[in-house]
Amino acid sequence: MYIAAALFGFQPLPQALQQPLLNVMPGPVFGFLIDTLQHAGKVLEEFGIIVGLVVLAGLAGVAWVRFSGRGADAGADDAGEPADTGRRRFLTLGVGGVSLAVLGVRLIPGWAQAILHPAEAGLAGAQTSELTPVGHFYVVSKNFVDPAIDEASWRLRVDGRVSTPMTLDYAALKRLPPTTEVVTLECISNDVGGNLISTGSFTGVSLRELLRMAGAAAGATAVNFSANDGYTETLPLAVVNASPEILVAYELDGAPLGGTHGFPARILIPGRYGMKGPKWLERISVSDTAVGGYWEGEGWDMNAVVRTTSRIDVPTNGSFVRLSGAEIAGVAFAGKRGISAVELSFDGGRSWSNADLQAPLSPFTWTLWRKLWNPTSEGSYTVVVRARDGAGAVQASSTSGSFPAGSSGYHSIQVTVGR
Repeated sequence: MYIAAALFGFQPLPQALQQPLLNVMPGPVFGFLIDTLQHAGKVLEEFGIIVGLVVLAGLAGVAWVRFSGRGADAGADDAGEPADTGRRRFLTLGVGGVSLAVLGVRLIPGWAQAILHPAEAGLAGAQTSELTPVGHFYVVSKNFVDPAIDEASWRLRVDGRVSTPMTLDYAALKRLPPTTEVVTLECISNDVGGNLISTGSFTGVSLRELLRMAGAAAGATAVNFSANDGYTETLPLAVVNASPEILVAYELDGAPLGGTHGFPARILIPGRYGMKGPKWLERISVSDTAVGGYWEGEGWDMNAVVRTTSRIDVPTNGSFVRLSGAEIAGVAFAGKRGISAVELSFDGGRSWSNADLQAPLSPFTWTLWRKLWNPTSEGSYTVVVRARDGAGAVQASSTSGSFPAGSSGYHSIQVTVGR
């Protein structure tokens, strides 16, 4: 199946079975696996499906031998001569060896990359920059294999309850009045202190203006999105009309979106988790009925508004810090609400002190913060961070996993202070 996929573009059965498997998996179980395994979860899913198919095929073979009467002739070939067990063993091991080799070449490099070297991992252990290099911009996808879309044949349909349905090719989309915004995107499955969060400069067309061009009906209530990989999402039309910053984005940091980031176009919604913005976009439909989102169908929150979060980047957990002083630095993010304060505690939360904030690049990005810390004595310390949004509301202290509405809790690290 994987050879056929490489040669003829067929979809291997493990990929076809992915969505049915997710459909029957209880949401809390799925959320637990994502929180626990992160990128490894998808690898384990594909590996598990492959193993399951091999086991089922083996059981089917055993059943066929048992019930077809072939078992009585296992020691002889079709002509009644004694079977050449050595040849059978050679063929079995040969076919099995080739199969394992194909799977190894086809899948293992990608699996290793996903688990050991995801894009965002390259920035660990350093102070976060205002803009994330595209090569390290986090990538999360539901797919085992993401779409590879041909620019020349791609079309974006804008239809439904509109007076002027539109079909745009890539060049026509780029001819529309562009908007460039610096936006922080965060995955809803990002753990407390996790690195599934990045900031980039996106260029695209305001979704509100695009729908005005198409003449969206005043009585319509929903805007539904469909993507090449079967992904769906929806937004209330009232939200789109009140949010000119929502983009049909086609560039990231001045270059076309990469394939993993949704080329040719994706929806970008500042202040919402990344799950609300379909990549590889193909259709925008105005309707009276919300189609529902892909992940909402698995039990995740339909609004997916970003929760206030903060993270310590340096020093890293387990570091040695000199008594003479050290700089503590990191990021804080609250979506469109902004950040008004970042506070640190070195005594288990009994007291808090303010960090210095760097002005964000836009109302839609994270805030970088830093603080010079002068410990009073040697020993082991737990450093805890929390943030307040633009209205002064402190981030939630209670610890929870990402399912169903995003993780919460304070990020902390352990450091040892010495001379």
